[in-house]
Amino acid sequence: MKKKNIILSILLTLLLMLATACSDGDYLNAIPEGSTALLSIDMAKAQDENGADKQRLLSQLLGVDNPKDCGIDLDAKLYLFESPDGSLGMAAKVSSADRLASMFNNMAGRSIATKVTEKRGFQFSVLRDSWVAGFSSKSLLVMGPVVGNAQAAMIQQVANYLSQDEEQGIKGTPMFEKLDSIGSSIAMVAQAQALPEKFVAPFTLGAPKDADASQVLIAAKLSVAEGCLRINGETFSFNKRIDAALKEAAQVFRPIQGDYAESMGASSVMGVFMNVEGGGFLKLLQQNKGLMALLTGINAAIDMDNILRSVDGDMAITVPVFGEKFDITMAAKLAKTDFLKDVDYWKRSCPKGGRIVDTGTNRYCYTDGQTTFHFGVSADRQFFAGSTAEIAAAAIGKSAQPLPEVVRQQISGKRMAAVVSLSGIDNEVAQSVVQLLEPLFGKLHTMVYVVGE
Repeated sequence: MKKKNIILSILLTLLLMLATACSDGDYLNAIPEGSTALLSIDMAKAQDENGADKQRLLSQLLGVDNPKDCGIDLDAKLYLFESPDGSLGMAAKVSSADRLASMFNNMAGRSIATKVTEKRGFQFSVLRDSWVAGFSSKSLLVMGPVVGNAQAAMIQQVANYLSQDEEQGIKGTPMFEKLDSIGSSIAMVAQAQALPEKFVAPFTLGAPKDADASQVLIAAKLSVAEGCLRINGETFSFNKRIDAALKEAAQVFRPIQGDYAESMGASSVMGVFMNVEGGGFLKLLQQNKGLMALLTGINAAIDMDNILRSVDGDMAITVPVFGEKFDITMAAKLAKTDFLKDVDYWKRSCPKGGRIVDTGTNRYCYTDGQTTFHFGVSADRQFFAGSTAEIAAAAIGKSAQPLPEVVRQQISGKRMAAVVSLSGIDNEVAQSVVQLLEPLFGKLHTMVYVVGE
């Protein structure tokens, strides 16, 4: 009998351990499987690697004075996600629903949240008039931003998410498996369509023309240094044909020499840096609807394809500002300048209303009344272009206020680098993510997405 009792005790212990292990990630079931972006934060590791303060993070997010006793498990991973309808969400593991309810009710006394109410078996509060917080004994979901009558619909949506089982949540999806395989305290997997529209094009370079932004994904490790958020990533697809095309396209990009790292001004909204042989890069460009749209008007008068075929070395495309007109500047090292012989033909064959005039030695200006494009070639075979003569010439010079050194250091040696000024992002969800990350990293001014070491 003793032997049987020992065996029975061992079996019960093993079953209990298994049940505990299986239930440990139950709070993730509340994250919808159709999420378009998913970011995980291992708070303990982030604190060691980036100086992140997990208590300060929750204090700033939720407005609590003592996060240690708020009912949230501070040792479990925190997740940020973008839901299928474009809302931003945060999911955390609950250690005590009673303490969590008490925290929200205390916050209600300071007008930070509403008193906790029960709906469909879950408890709810609204934070700062725009974030719906719903929780069970396992999961806390905070979603928004929503105001007014839309909050009732969001409460229903959050209740639906909290009711999900493992088959309906994110855990069994390829996106979560990819995220879970990234060895970083802060990791991200996102569909390109989850990015602000104006920034999507560089991340879809190499995808077939018929691929949409939901089929191209980014997997990345995140870190920070001196206000620069560094995203070291790869572009991939769960579609085998698209993924093969992306991997083949990656071979076009060579290590960046850093020739134009100081050309982009700190106030510019965006810059993309690479080192390519022009013929190979042109094939990728011709498949990219976003980037080709930028060149449509110019291509009608100037043979940009022939110019790009002449590139061999570093190239930079920058966006000084986002306005009604999507202005760009371009700088590139050239292997040859044969296209200059065709300028006289371009002058004669300009579309109606357009004209090309000389502005100096191997310097020209195209205008059609709506678009103005200055371009030229320097004596040391560098191509430059921009919306004004000054901006175009500056594309191959050193900016009076270049990017911070910590940003420039991230460019050289990589196979591609996209630099984004975070103040220039006008996407509400993206700005919300930046604000959420501030307690982790401090004030962020620039994001650098790099491919390759």
